[in-house]
Amino acid sequence: MGGSRDNSKDSRYFGFVPREKIVGRVDGTLASFDKNRWCKPRFGRFGSGLDG
Repeated sequence: MGGSRDNSKDSRYFGFVPREKIVGRVDGTLASFDKNRWCKPRFGRFGSGLDG
């Protein structure tokens, strides 16, 4: 979003990335919402790790 946006290379230049090429790691939960209950927040899970 800087002054050289017209010169940057993004998805419009490179195209889509195949799913098998995406590598990442999840460390924790930033926010959690229950999609079965009108997206109400699950405050007990905010900021929690993935261990349970």
